[in-house]
Amino acid sequence: MSHIQYLDELVKEYLLFRGFSHTLRSLDNELKIDKDKGFRVDRLVDQVLSSIQTYDLIGLRELWAHLDRRIFARLPHTLLPCVRKLETSILRLYVINTIQTNKPDKLVEFFEKMAPDLQSQSEWREWFILPYLKGVEENPSFAMYFTRQWQDTLLVSLHNFLAVVFQSIELPTLASYRDEASKIARLQEENELLRVRLAALTTSDQPTLELLTIPDPPPPQHLMDDFYNIAQEAPSSDNQLKSLKTILFGLGGGLPTSPILGRRGAGGAVTASPQPSPSAGPATPSSNQGPSSSSGHPVVRRTSSQAPAEEKKRMRSSSVASMSSSRNSGEHIPVKRLVQSTVSSTRPSRSPTKIRPQDESTSSTKTDITSDKGSFLLLGQEGYYEHRAVVTHAVFNPSGTLVASADIDGVVKLWSPSPFPKTHCGVVVKSAVTAVEWLPRGERFLLIATKAATLRLFDTRDKKTVWEIGPDTCPVLKDQRIMGVRMSPGEGNAVVSVAPRVRPQGTSTPPAQPALHTIDMKSLKVESSYRIEGGVVNGCIMNHNGGLLVCGCNDGSMRIIDLRCPDVIASWPAHQGEVFTVRLSPQENNIYTIGSDNRFACWSMAQTGARVMDHVLHERAAGPFLVGVGGVAGSGRSVLLRPYGPLFALHQDGEHVLTCSSTGPIVYKVGESSLEQALVVGGHKSPIVTVDWCNALQCGTSVAAALDGSVTVATLMHQ
Repeated sequence: MSHIQYLDELVKEYLLFRGFSHTLRSLDNELKIDKDKGFRVDRLVDQVLSSIQTYDLIGLRELWAHLDRRIFARLPHTLLPCVRKLETSILRLYVINTIQTNKPDKLVEFFEKMAPDLQSQSEWREWFILPYLKGVEENPSFAMYFTRQWQDTLLVSLHNFLAVVFQSIELPTLASYRDEASKIARLQEENELLRVRLAALTTSDQPTLELLTIPDPPPPQHLMDDFYNIAQEAPSSDNQLKSLKTILFGLGGGLPTSPILGRRGAGGAVTASPQPSPSAGPATPSSNQGPSSSSGHPVVRRTSSQAPAEEKKRMRSSSVASMSSSRNSGEHIPVKRLVQSTVSSTRPSRSPTKIRPQDESTSSTKTDITSDKGSFLLLGQEGYYEHRAVVTHAVFNPSGTLVASADIDGVVKLWSPSPFPKTHCGVVVKSAVTAVEWLPRGERFLLIATKAATLRLFDTRDKKTVWEIGPDTCPVLKDQRIMGVRMSPGEGNAVVSVAPRVRPQGTSTPPAQPALHTIDMKSLKVESSYRIEGGVVNGCIMNHNGGLLVCGCNDGSMRIIDLRCPDVIASWPAHQGEVFTVRLSPQENNIYTIGSDNRFACWSMAQTGARVMDHVLHERAAGPFLVGVGGVAGSGRSVLLRPYGPLFALHQDGEHVLTCSSTGPIVYKVGESSLEQALVVGGHKSPIVTVDWCNALQCGTSVAAALDGSVTVATLMHQ
């Protein structure tokens, strides 16, 4: 990954050549605060050490939470124990440093701040006695952690783990030029040998010429275990030492978010790491591997054979070529550029599927639904029947321990989904709930928005309202209705989408324009406002750093808004009718949408407006939803209900989607140009209006809410 810095300089040179000075300044500013440190492993390790030595617990947690979201979230579930062991050991190194430097106040501060996350984990129970224990260095339970060997082993393990992960992640096309160049050089050398051999075979005057042979390629090397001593913590026998040789066989899946540094992941204790034998020593890199990290330490290559790797590169080249040819032939969907700018705040990874811009004739093809029922299993299903009206939202908290469900009567229920649905607490607001948003950190606070333009922050632990604002206290919300809310990743502010209320006929005052307001979560003041021309934002999603907002509007268009300006940097038509739900792929290289035309579409984030896939779903996947005037479907006169909650949810692998239907959720596998039905969950007698999918555990849990107020929780096993 050392060539990333060189690539940054090339991009700067190009921007300067083109005269994009504003974009160049933005790039420089973002590079200064780049938490990835240009994928330099030595710099990341130095940053961890610096946070520990300066007692910067907040900075340490933010750095690890960033690595969780950007790097570790792309690893398979099998690497979860390794990441958690490193995380636990880094925190323990922080504690040991406060004791060695005689900072008892920092030690007490650590346990005060981390107690909510650590008190439920068995391996941390005896550590809470440290502030009151004298002679810790001589205590048999903690003496090992004060040794230089343990601390050095931890740092080498962290370095090697990050190096292997960085070498294994898939790079965008622009960053893979070095691999392409070496491949071309190798092919040219092979062609030259073949040319000489062919000339020797066809030469008649030299029948005894010894033919040149091309050496067979060496067999693929298995991934050597460079860091089997990750975070050694307790003495163990040799058979307890786990090698990562089999674990790192297929990088590229998903991983729950950190339960300690940042936000809590799947509720479960961190497994204690093995202790090496006295002769093992610190983990050291393998000496027979070629590629190296930026700091000079050798790292190993992936264990996959060369043939699949070559095939992947060939597909990548053909994908780029197909996009280029489609642009030249005019097949690309025209993109409405409102501001000449580049989406530089995100750096999406390559998609595993090829981008195929389609014309209108191909996009109207009926969904190709084939059977793939072996990929998911329904392990169990439970019902929750505490609502008496149509449920608008049913949303998991990040760890999946709580579900927040809300209905059109303004009743919000907080309940635990396992082992069986059980109500935790409830809150009643003034009108129909139009948005429910968990704050990403701590999993304690819930933001509730209503149709009457009120915002309420609710503390789920203390079961009380922290603050509430509305039209009386916030002028921008007067005569408005809230359509949606999206929290920034850092929880500093919330983006609120508003639309004018329906006014009675004969009212002379013109209604306010639809807008997006950024509200500071501490001061409760409006930081900025942006007027939406020609449409209302129904659904939106932020990228990983909160710089870009991807919006789906009621005029059928998609808009990408730079929140730092704010301004629209891209816009294109997406659906015939309203766009209801918008989601980003885990790598943030694709945008998934669903509209009132009952179509599920995928768009390229890098090539804005390029349609990757567009298919008609089954009936009632996006409505229409008819509900009785009394709030129950089928009773009396029926009215059309606008869906506020998400109509689909993505699996953490980015290849499966959970959708609504008239009898229960349906899981599809997203292919290059088709949807394969993976599982019909069912379980409802009334149409589903919103779904959510928690991926904190390997057995993913889904929740679905129906028009009759019923909510079901299904446990799905991904095979």
